[in-house]
Amino acid sequence: MTDKEIAVLIVEPDLDVQKIYRQRLIHDPDFRLIGICSSMGSALSLLSQTECDILFTEIELPDGNGIDLIRKAIKEHNVPNCAVITDTATQATVSRAIENGAVGFILKGESDLSEIGNFIRMIISGGSPISPSVARMVILALYRKKQPVNPYRSELEDPAGKNPLSPRETEILHLLARGLSFQDIGTYLGISCHTVTAHIKKIYRKLKVHSRGEAVYEASRQGILND
Repeated sequence: MTDKEIAVLIVEPDLDVQKIYRQRLIHDPDFRLIGICSSMGSALSLLSQTECDILFTEIELPDGNGIDLIRKAIKEHNVPNCAVITDTATQATVSRAIENGAVGFILKGESDLSEIGNFIRMIISGGSPISPSVARMVILALYRKKQPVNPYRSELEDPAGKNPLSPRETEILHLLARGLSFQDIGTYLGISCHTVTAHIKKIYRKLKVHSRGEAVYEASRQGILND
């Protein structure tokens, strides 16, 4: 850590999550919590009045997008470190965040939010906190980028080709991408958890993947989540 307090700004609409961050940071002598905002507008207003060393933001904000906030924070307010802490992620979201300057990407469902202090320390020491499924998306993106283009590839392998999933499977995939559990998906759709599991196995097989993160990435790559 450095000799001075690290000025931290959190942008998080959920009041319960705000409490977790506040409890963990307010009494830590290494940090100066300059604010916990619920919106993009209030965050930008605060940044115009004070210096900030690290900004953490949700993606979905009531008045904007966390990635746009990161871009403005870096370009207009010289915030040196910005990171995402959000509920769900797609390959497109992760790529946009990194392209706009994010140095970390944390999924709430894969992380203990009470470890926010450790995330900050990791960034200050030159690291990048990234959730496992997000890291997998990045690795797969880099791997596929290096694969040679095959002009004889079949239409079914074409990212711009027909959606290989049924309407029900596509619906379930969208719910998976939002971070819902198998049980929650079943409750939402009025079907059993066993039926949800059977659909998801078919989704994995058709997309040739083995996990939720890989399925979301591959579906994003093929444009299925944009349908």
